[in-house]
Amino acid sequence: MSCCTTVERDQQKRFEMTYQLGQLPILLDIEKIAFGSDYGANSWTTRLQADWIRKILNLGLSDKLLDIGSGTGWPGLYLGEQSGCKVTMVDLTGSALKLASDRARAQCRDQKSWFSVANAADLPFRIGYFDAINHSDLLCCLSRKYDALVSCRRVIRQGGLMGFSVMSISSNLSKEDKVRAIENGPRFVESDLEYPDLLDKTGWKILDYKDLSEECAVLCSALETIDLEHKNALVQAIGDEAFRDRQDEWKSRRHAIEEGLILREFFLVTPT
Repeated sequence: MSCCTTVERDQQKRFEMTYQLGQLPILLDIEKIAFGSDYGANSWTTRLQADWIRKILNLGLSDKLLDIGSGTGWPGLYLGEQSGCKVTMVDLTGSALKLASDRARAQCRDQKSWFSVANAADLPFRIGYFDAINHSDLLCCLSRKYDALVSCRRVIRQGGLMGFSVMSISSNLSKEDKVRAIENGPRFVESDLEYPDLLDKTGWKILDYKDLSEECAVLCSALETIDLEHKNALVQAIGDEAFRDRQDEWKSRRHAIEEGLILREFFLVTPT
């Protein structure tokens, strides 16, 4: 695995705990209701969105897909299962990839699925190897966004497609609103450049764009309600404080989106 920064190592430890908790039966049940998946996932991608991603990436049997920040396998493993393509899943968290690997074996996809503990900013694959790349809400969890996009550009073939969702801060916010946006977004939601400029500077051309903010706000609201409906089981599994933290996160994220401070966006891009 490539060398990680101190920040990335800290992030890895947090995700290890998140993925471990995500395997609790009550959390898998809630994920199934809200997202339509039961992987113990850590992105905002619903099953409907995953089906749309599969179509927009035009994945087929002969394609090689790279899914970065795969965690326990959502949505990369699902995209491979539905399209029949070969999928390589990358994450810094080896324990999460072990769960994804076990699932691939259970689905009899172990011959078409590969797993690599690696850094998105320094992908260990040869130039132009992949036909398509997906990453779901990854860049807003990375400090080295520029390096990650350059690394992706290196390993995709000319004419290949990359689709990714990301949370970002809205343009032209006041200083006070920007502070609120940073406080209510993922840890590295702030970017030195807006994504169209960042993509241009790292060798990508935007083919399509979709604003997923409203869908994300609706999902936050649904999670508030579902958690309350399962409060007793949740508190028993994770404790009162963690339950309150979840409720606060859903509410603050929803308010930030509804007030136009934070966006959730999807970009479809190809190498320039």
